[in-house]
Amino acid sequence: MPNAPQDQIAPLLTPEGWDLLASLGPYREDASFELNSALRKAGHSPELVSAVLTQSRLRTRAEAKFGEFASQMLFTQAGLEQATRLNVAARHAQRFAEAGVSHVADLGCGLGADSLALASLDLTVTAVEQDETTAACATVNLIPFPNATVVHADATAVPLDGIDGVWLDPARRVTSTSGTTRIWDPRPFRRRCPSWSPLRSRAWPWA
Repeated sequence: MPNAPQDQIAPLLTPEGWDLLASLGPYREDASFELNSALRKAGHSPELVSAVLTQSRLRTRAEAKFGEFASQMLFTQAGLEQATRLNVAARHAQRFAEAGVSHVADLGCGLGADSLALASLDLTVTAVEQDETTAACATVNLIPFPNATVVHADATAVPLDGIDGVWLDPARRVTSTSGTTRIWDPRPFRRRCPSWSPLRSRAWPWA
């Protein structure tokens, strides 16, 4: 049975894990078995070795979406599949900046791609994510931006005082044993943002 996402992230949030991950070169599938054995012989635990190799592979895949930023970010498999490409996130962020918005709430921020783009334009960002492991990844990914704060919480319950812009980017794909299905009805959107109905019930002007 595959390891749960938290099992692949928690070992990296330690000095040993982070340093080991940083020491690896570009991921090569054909060399992964040999590297796995070498790292274990060097005394690293099987759990840590699995985590760093998984993350190295995800970082290599993430270069298509995040370019050079990927080498300093943390990813989950599902989060990377859903993440906004950085050039697309930059367009979203530019619209907020051009509208004169100063503080944006990214509700259901996922790994933080849109928050990263918003923060890079010097906007204040409150990035909200309900999933604990994903929120931990977003926290690491937004470390370079002191104007961005990650909140591990249900987005429907987060106070919006002082926030003059909200970004919602729902996951539009559902994975099951029969494959991945794209959904178009906003009511069942989950994971990266709350369901649409509760948002409207709060009577936010932007909902």
